[in-house]
Amino acid sequence: MSRGKTDNLFFTSEYELLKDRWQRTQDRETLAQLVQLSPPFGDQEVGKAIQAVLLDKRPDKKAYRDALWRDIDRLYRFVHEEQGKTQAETYEIIRNMFFANEGDDHFDVKTIERQHRRWAMKGTR
Repeated sequence: MSRGKTDNLFFTSEYELLKDRWQRTQDRETLAQLVQLSPPFGDQEVGKAIQAVLLDKRPDKKAYRDALWRDIDRLYRFVHEEQGKTQAETYEIIRNMFFANEGDDHFDVKTIERQHRRWAMKGTR
C-alpha cells in the first residue's frame, strides 16, 4: 500500500458523473453541485458564494429532461434492438409509458422520434 496521497473514489466518480452531465446539459444546478464538491482554489466560502449565485435564478429542467431522454433511449434500444420490434411499435410503447398523461396532441410518435434523435445527436458531439 502506498503512503502517498490517496484519492477519495466516491468523490472522483461523483465529480466525473456531474462533469459529464454538465457538459451535456449546461445547466446551473449541476454546475452548482460541481462547485460545491470542488470549490475554486479549495476556498469553501468562494464555493458557497458561487453556488448561491448559480442557484439564485429559477431552476431549469435541463438535467431532468436529460435523464428522461436517457431512460427513453435505454428503453428504445431494449425494445427495438433486443426484442426486435419495429421503430413505429417501439415509439408507440415509449409514448404510452412516458407521455400517456400529456395528451395525444402534444407528444405524438413523430415528435418523440424527433426529440429522441436530437437528444442522441447532442450526446455524440
